[in-house]
Amino acid sequence: MSMMRKDPWRELANFRDSVNRLFDETVGKRLPVPSWPGWMEWKPSVDIVDEGEQFVVKADLPGYSSENIKIKVTENSVSIRGELKEEKEFQDTCYQVRERSAGSFSRTLPFSILLKPEESKASFKNGVLEITLPKAEVPKGRTLDIETE
Repeated sequence: MSMMRKDPWRELANFRDSVNRLFDETVGKRLPVPSWPGWMEWKPSVDIVDEGEQFVVKADLPGYSSENIKIKVTENSVSIRGELKEEKEFQDTCYQVRERSAGSFSRTLPFSILLKPEESKASFKNGVLEITLPKAEVPKGRTLDIETE
């Protein structure tokens, strides 16, 4: 008599394949996608580097151009918004595979250190947005002498 052991990883792989097949079939038939807030919402990947006197934010925005990106800098945050329109030549086409997204995004990055919005700069090259955010001088305070009578 041989004993067979269940392999949970194989069962999980079978389940994953079934879910992938179901998703491929429904997307291929262009069924409506739920419109819940946050459902499949895309946000760009960012890096924030502290360079001492300033922060540098780099955001990956493939397919975007500088004309469809808006940046707002306040004393304690930077907001990046963008919109990528769907290609008109393929709007009424039944996709076989569709991994590229179109639409709009918004991302706000908070900072715990005050920034200088008026001195901030942005550049865009090869699909990478770079924002330089100088830090504001924070008053150092002072030591008080205690007066006595």
